[in-house]
Amino acid sequence: MHPRRLYLRLYLAFLGVLLAVGLVFAAIGFLTGRPFLALHRGGPRFAAHLGRMLPPPADPVGLQRAVALINEELGMDATVLGPGGEVISTAGNPIALPDADVLERARQGAISTGRGIVAAPARGGAVLMVRLPLPEGAVRRAAIRAALLLLGALAVSLALVYPLSKSITRPLEKLTSVVEAYGRGDLSRRSGLGDLQDEVGRLARSFDEMADRIQAARRAEKELLANVSHELRTPLARIKVALELIDAPGEGVRRRLSAIGEEVDELDQLVADILTASRLDLAALPLRKVRTDVATLVEKARVRAAALDPNLPIDVRVEPALVVEADEALLSRALDNLLDNARKYANGSPVDVTARREGQEAIISVRDHGPGIPANDLPRVFEPFFRGEGAPGLAAGFGLGLALARRVAEAHGGAARAQNAEGGGARLELRLPLTTGTV
Repeated sequence: MHPRRLYLRLYLAFLGVLLAVGLVFAAIGFLTGRPFLALHRGGPRFAAHLGRMLPPPADPVGLQRAVALINEELGMDATVLGPGGEVISTAGNPIALPDADVLERARQGAISTGRGIVAAPARGGAVLMVRLPLPEGAVRRAAIRAALLLLGALAVSLALVYPLSKSITRPLEKLTSVVEAYGRGDLSRRSGLGDLQDEVGRLARSFDEMADRIQAARRAEKELLANVSHELRTPLARIKVALELIDAPGEGVRRRLSAIGEEVDELDQLVADILTASRLDLAALPLRKVRTDVATLVEKARVRAAALDPNLPIDVRVEPALVVEADEALLSRALDNLLDNARKYANGSPVDVTARREGQEAIISVRDHGPGIPANDLPRVFEPFFRGEGAPGLAAGFGLGLALARRVAEAHGGAARAQNAEGGGARLELRLPLTTGTV
């Protein structure tokens, strides 16, 4: 279910308040005997007038004649109560007698005692009670009046309250979208609502200031990491040269020196990956995009992988005429990382490299036939320094190669994806936009 919009909640809250106010007015009118939509608003005054015209109880014949005329001429049920509350004259349908308190109030002045029934004082301490007839079309007019009032209230609320609620919540909606984008990693997003002089503007200014500080801190960390990585390469190069110059007479010493050389190469690769990733994040490494033939790119990567491991079988299938605008050096580095990852987990089985067209994208995928990736690890395989379950025992590495491959794809406007292939093994993909005009 979609969350209910705040402006709708504000609008519905206003309608609820409006309805509550209407109910309160109706309750007050009912309790005071003057309901807002009363159909017999003038009934008590009319009954008081009739009461003054009636003969006194001392003239029962005249009183009965007058009550009968009220019933015949006016169409009203009428009953006259004596000073003790007894019925002394009646005409038409019977009327329920009131209690003593209501009767006493009726002697003081005309009142409504029930639905359509009014009581008024008469001469000689008597009380006249009449049931007022419902005017023709009164219910219909009352319903129309109520409907018009309701429609009027809705029209006013739509014209005034709805735009007001939208204007209140629109900055919050914009701020929410900016915060969501910031949470997805777009650290350059800002709200642009700092000119508002209310609580929302204060919140937006606080967010923008926080985002500026976080972005500055991350940039400083990346610059430090890039500088340190750059400085580390010089001593590593010296160590490699020194290892090559050592002339070890013993086989055991040569094996140990070879192992040290492999570790130095691994460390140098790590430093290179960190340096490249840091420069990509800092935008200090501009992309030198050129038209690059995907088939040529894949073939060069295959040759490099075969040079590292001549016993690794690599099956290549590339659709013809796939061309992308890319920094060939960076894209080659990303593809090498995918092949190196597949080589580590292939366990001597073939590695499949395919490139195909899908819509306006070129998809380069590398599949191994190893154990695959646990389902819980699939969303995280491209995170820096992430090593999945069982990875340390299967292959060496620091978990930066795939992270760098994803950053390279994203820098080219593409993406990277990992999934388990049918029949076993993992498939890693680079999705890159095709060059406009590619056939």
